[in-house]
Amino acid sequence: MFRSVNGGNSFVKVLGTGTSAANGNNSFDIEITAWGTLYASMGTALTSNSGTIHKSFDMGTTWGTPISITGVTNKCRMELALAPNDSTTIYALVENAQTIVGIIKSTNSGASFAKTVGYPVDSDTGIPSTDFSRGQAWYDLSICVNPKNTQEVYVGGIDIFRTINGGTTWQQIAHWYAGFSLQYIHADQHIAIYHPTDTNIAYFGNDGGVFRTANAGAAMPTIADKGTNYNTIQFYGCDIHPTAGVNHFLAGAQDNDSHRYTAAGINATTQVTGGDGALCHIDQNQPQFQFTSYVYNNYYRSTDGGSSFASAVSNNTGRFINPTDYDDSLNILYGATSAGSYLRWSNPQTGNTTANSQVTAFNSGTVSAVKVSPNIRGRVYFGTTSGRVTYVDSAHTAATTKAGVSLGIPSSGNVSCIEVEKGNENHLLVSYSNYGVTNIWESTNGGTTWTNIEGNLPDMPVRWVIFNPNNPNQALVATELGVWSTDFINGSSTNWQPSNAGLANVRCDMIKVRDSDKMMIVATHGRGLYSSDAFSLPTASFNVSSTIAYEGVPVLLTNGSTLATSNFWNFGDGTNSSATNPTKTYVSAGNYTITLVINGGASIATRNITVLPARGVPYTLSNGGNFEVNTSDFLPVSSGGTPFERGNSSVTGKNGVISGSNAWVTELTATNYTNNTTSYLYTPSFNCTAAGTYKVRFYSKNIFELTYDGYLLEYTTNGGVTWTPLSTVTSTNWYDYANTSTGRPFTQNQAYFNATNSAYALKSFSTTVFQGNGSVAFRFVFLSNATTTAAGLAIDDFELLGPANNPLPLSLLTFEGKRTAKNNVTLNWITAAEENVSGFSIERKFNWEENVETIHFTKSNGKSGQQSNYAFDDLNEYRYNSYYRLKILDNDGSYKYSKIITVSGYEKPTSSFI
Repeated sequence: MFRSVNGGNSFVKVLGTGTSAANGNNSFDIEITAWGTLYASMGTALTSNSGTIHKSFDMGTTWGTPISITGVTNKCRMELALAPNDSTTIYALVENAQTIVGIIKSTNSGASFAKTVGYPVDSDTGIPSTDFSRGQAWYDLSICVNPKNTQEVYVGGIDIFRTINGGTTWQQIAHWYAGFSLQYIHADQHIAIYHPTDTNIAYFGNDGGVFRTANAGAAMPTIADKGTNYNTIQFYGCDIHPTAGVNHFLAGAQDNDSHRYTAAGINATTQVTGGDGALCHIDQNQPQFQFTSYVYNNYYRSTDGGSSFASAVSNNTGRFINPTDYDDSLNILYGATSAGSYLRWSNPQTGNTTANSQVTAFNSGTVSAVKVSPNIRGRVYFGTTSGRVTYVDSAHTAATTKAGVSLGIPSSGNVSCIEVEKGNENHLLVSYSNYGVTNIWESTNGGTTWTNIEGNLPDMPVRWVIFNPNNPNQALVATELGVWSTDFINGSSTNWQPSNAGLANVRCDMIKVRDSDKMMIVATHGRGLYSSDAFSLPTASFNVSSTIAYEGVPVLLTNGSTLATSNFWNFGDGTNSSATNPTKTYVSAGNYTITLVINGGASIATRNITVLPARGVPYTLSNGGNFEVNTSDFLPVSSGGTPFERGNSSVTGKNGVISGSNAWVTELTATNYTNNTTSYLYTPSFNCTAAGTYKVRFYSKNIFELTYDGYLLEYTTNGGVTWTPLSTVTSTNWYDYANTSTGRPFTQNQAYFNATNSAYALKSFSTTVFQGNGSVAFRFVFLSNATTTAAGLAIDDFELLGPANNPLPLSLLTFEGKRTAKNNVTLNWITAAEENVSGFSIERKFNWEENVETIHFTKSNGKSGQQSNYAFDDLNEYRYNSYYRLKILDNDGSYKYSKIITVSGYEKPTSSFI
């Protein structure tokens, strides 16, 4: 402990080893009473029986020898708490060997301490009754005393407890997952504090942020999470989706799960895997494969672009937060394992095969950093906790021992990152995450010699380093105090400056840059995830709400371009737009290429979209359900593995047809489907506007791995933006496997088709859920897991039966109204795909109590294959709101209504005087 009497200009050691009989230099806690008496706890971290408590009466100038403590034999870290206005009572939580060995209390103004009668026992049987920190007392320790009542004390380890009788008995207040009929509080307590004047209020700080109670003295206080708009998440690692302009990121957080981001700015994320989130990876060539990690070598895999993850490898070797890198070309993951070796996961996309290779050049060191060479196939660089940097060639090959090449960097400490310039294997950067060492080194000859480029960077840990992707003479580093950068790497004269505009002066752990548009993300350890386009050039990019669309159903286009000043869209059907985020409705089925040109041609992006036809109900075999006519009604799509194919298979288990010559089959000639298959078969959309019951039916035969692989049917009513399983339970002639298990391709509690059908069997399902929807489409979803395979699936004779609905006669793209004068409202609407439409009745009312009146009829233009624009002026001077809708009439007398729009009324001006 050091003391300053001149505002921090200089400090003098006043307590620690060699002073006042203290046993160590770790100052664990210091507290002050209202009368200026100081109490301090000292010791040597993680060293048994080194803890002492000292007292000072002269504001810390001098300290007494250790205060007597009875009832606790061994002690190390001690967390102190007192009521500022009560000089007689002091409490302390006592840690030793990483467990809470007792709670001690002084009632004689710190003359001595004794162990309290009671000790908190957690209701969770996974937390020992003798240690409510569960072996984490070096990390979890909190205590506070009610400023007005020293008998009321809160303590925390994993969970929180309270005493109202000075420690005689203890009551558990909350639990880390709200178990045992207790309320929720995040695990791992670090601080507790009462409001200084309102002792009904107390705050608790833990790995989940800040929690608060407003009735701290109640029989059971209510605890609330106060994390809204307060971001303290501590990320260890991150990765970025390879598609330009896409805000899709993964990040792993300390004790707060791994998260997927899908939007820019401050927004909600999706927790994809739980526990401690660590490093994560997105395959830059095949982004459907994504990986998160828990502690050590425990990994989760997604094969559907991050929508879902499943456990892939369970291995408790390596480091707690394990350094890894992923080879996007060879599809291999490398990481730390036991000392002197590295781990190689050889089939991360499909399997769980891992192996260790011992490396002589590691000199028994433990891997602390991993970097796959961007230039030389199979070369991987490794840094160690003892400061070595080594590369291993052919690291992807199976060998229990490899030589490796030590690069002889003249430094020691923990290697935190290795950077290799793309296109120049000789240009290397290495960072160290220690204090008191040279933290950044450069080599321009492949590691033969090294240059200190720390320059004017303060003495602080550097956890990541990257080259400017546009200029390898410049670099950025992630440090203990934000991101710093240099405009010119110049040896010991390198000038580093903070680059924290919009960021924060916070520890940063990782920086990743996307090749396609140079978007950069930073994982901070305390303020979340940040992105920057500082390196980006104008890059066109966009997403579509669904690459499988339907006639007459709007497609939403989301512009993800960077640095765009102008946009020009070509929709591939002769129409275009200059809007930033347009909506496009296709009037005809087919394949289209959507092109976005930004900044007058500076960058161009394209996406292909398939538009499926709109059909009526009933949809029978002769309409296309026999797979012999209207063959473009159905579309197979595979995101990995075995696709659907149209034909007649000869493979037993999926051979033959019900009618005609064709069925839809999981790969006609394949004996078995492949592992980790995700395949879809899309249907056209159907008009289900009429009320009533609809029946989906088809025939199928199949052989799957029982209780694992299978298929189900999903439907959409919003053009494929979202999909919903058609039922979640088993029923007659429908789903046959009640999936209550985890570890299946489909989610837990989602039933699906799994039982063997050696001959074609009729499947049917009736429901009223479709009624009232003008566009209902279906898709078959076939999934398999990573192990056993079988013949697969054949589907034939698909039908949708129900109330008669012709294909919708028209797609209403827009309907808008605006008061253009005090006595005029202009209505505009745009249509597409007008089929058998006779015209439009405009209906109006002036308030919700009045009857609707028809004020005009507009005849249809009769343009079936293109867009039509309509307008009408309603001459009225109504002071209040007007309400309008279109009644769209078909030639056969049927009709449908548009949405109701509201137009503000004309407010007459008031006079200046009353």
